Amino acid sequence: MIANFPDMIAGSLNLSEPWYVEGAEFSPEKKEVHIYVNVREGAEFACPSCGGATVRNGYEPTERVWRHGDCLFYPSFVHCKRPRVRCPHCGTKQISAPFERKNSRFTLLFEGYAMLILADMPRAKAAEILRCNEKSLSAILSYWVNEAMSRQDLKGLVRLAVDETSRLRGHDYVTVFVDADRRRVIDVEQGREKSVISTFAEKLEKHGGSKEAVCAVTSDMSKSYLPGIAENFPNALSVIDKFHVKQILTNALDMVRKEEQKSSEAKQALFQGRRLFMIPRGRMSEQQVAKLDSLSKRYPKTGKAYSIVAALDDFYACYTVEEARNAFDSLYSWMRRCRLQPMKDAATTLRNHKEK
Repeated sequence: MIANFPDMIAGSLNLSEPWYVEGAEFSPEKKEVHIYVNVREGAEFACPSCGGATVRNGYEPTERVWRHGDCLFYPSFVHCKRPRVRCPHCGTKQISAPFERKNSRFTLLFEGYAMLILADMPRAKAAEILRCNEKSLSAILSYWVNEAMSRQDLKGLVRLAVDETSRLRGHDYVTVFVDADRRRVIDVEQGREKSVISTFAEKLEKHGGSKEAVCAVTSDMSKSYLPGIAENFPNALSVIDKFHVKQILTNALDMVRKEEQKSSEAKQALFQGRRLFMIPRGRMSEQQVAKLDSLSKRYPKTGKAYSIVAALDDFYACYTVEEARNAFDSLYSWMRRCRLQPMKDAATTLRNHKEK
């Protein structure tokens, strides 16, 4: 027998007078623990609407049941008939139990534990571990995420990152907004149109932030995002994220490789080694480095294009603004002077955005 078992259960349910644990039992057939909560006779409650004095008006007609946190690895359920009160101003009102959230059949302790589990695994796996319905977990997750979003303070937001991702299989996209300094998601909007930037800007103002205070916004080169950023964040520097900048150069590299492959008599070797040119040199094995050097000598145009992409990695490794500015100018000059047209076109694309 566990000493002070009722006190332990009462603590997990956040019960205090006049609420108390009336009893608990284990069902061997269902392998479940059932906890029964009651309220003292004659207990007085304030009106849940206006806070005024009330008189007791019995109990709700049917007993409610809430799923609670497991007890000794057995699913636990809380049973309670909540009291009702009559307020002279508001009429008859239902008193909420200390352990419940409105319109939920799970206790607050269970929902808190569920949120911890959901932070580290998919809903289906979490539902298996918690032994509950996946749809119920989805409702819990939606409620608390929306609750946190409604209370967040965006007063100090000055640097913003915007990106798109596919919500489901296919082309159902959402736009994700990230506080670049705190590295946390602060909003998710349906779609990837220009209007989602305006929608977020309105939310930013409502939550204490300022559109004028945002000094930098990182995004891709989307024709939807860039105009929206310029319109809603007038003082922000528009920054293209590293992934999409490198994508411009790697696409140009691949075009150079295809052109040289067409004009070369030994097409097969370059085709088979095409993926090697997409790997940063720092991530290659010794064998890959040796093969890359051999291919670069055999196919000089592709080798030169790869060297330009490698110089971009050096640019992103700079520690100071001045060092980065010099590295970018040097890289741009190299791309403009080389005789590789795809690289010249990539340089024009980067310079045009830089000037904007």
